[in-house]
Amino acid sequence: MTEFSQAEMERQLAALIGPVGEPVSMAVELGAVRRMAVAVDDFDPIHYDEAAAHKRGFRGIVAPWPLLWSWFFNCTEYHLDIEFGKATVHGQDEYEFREPLIVGDVITVTTTIMAARLKQGRTGPLGQVEAERRFTNQHGQLCAVLKTTLFRR
Repeated sequence: MTEFSQAEMERQLAALIGPVGEPVSMAVELGAVRRMAVAVDDFDPIHYDEAAAHKRGFRGIVAPWPLLWSWFFNCTEYHLDIEFGKATVHGQDEYEFREPLIVGDVITVTTTIMAARLKQGRTGPLGQVEAERRFTNQHGQLCAVLKTTLFRR
């Protein structure tokens, strides 16, 4: 196993900061909305019936927020090129919801590493990486922000 100096670990982490991959776009599909609503036991009519959604002031059928996980896990590039340590560990997620995802919307996801720093863990140096994914619809409206903290040890 290669040993890295603290300065080299800090350099690797600093090199991560900035955009990751290309933006990814995906349509909000009725079938996916209904499957996610059933999966999370959300039987609110706004997820199934356009008239019910319009009656509540929405542009169309509303996707339940957990549908964002589909884009998070399947549609975004997220490679951390860190040579030190053995494993990357998930720390936490923080969600901010703004505009609803509506069937027919095209959501574009951008991923950026916002911060990366070296911390002292119980067993030695620990890399901390803070990433942000922004979900924007075709109208330029910010629908959601997902902030993720990862640790490299």
